[in-house]
Amino acid sequence: MAKRGPNKPKFREDFGVFVCEHVLNDNKKILQVTRDMEGDWQFTCGDDIADEASDLHLFAVGGLIQRDKTLADAVILEPGQGIERAATYKDWDTFTLEE
Repeated sequence: MAKRGPNKPKFREDFGVFVCEHVLNDNKKILQVTRDMEGDWQFTCGDDIADEASDLHLFAVGGLIQRDKTLADAVILEPGQGIERAATYKDWDTFTLEE
C-alpha cells in the first residue's frame, strides 16, 4: 500500500484528524481509518458500535503516527475510502464507504 520514493505523499504533522475517545482516553489501538465523502479523516479503534456512540476529538495526526508508523500509509486514501485491520500486527485492508 505504501508508495515509495522522493514524491511519496505524507501528512503534515499538525494536520487535524478526528479520533475516537477510545484511542485518546482508553489507549486503544487504531484499527480503522476512513476518509469520508467530504474529505474528513477519522482514526478509530474500529468498534463500530462503540464509535457511533462516542465523541470524536480533533487531534494532530503527527502524534498518532509517532505511536504507529503504519498510519502514515493512509495518506493516499481518496474521499470515500478507508483501511482497516483486525489487529496492529495484521496488514491493512482497503474498503470503500457506502453512501
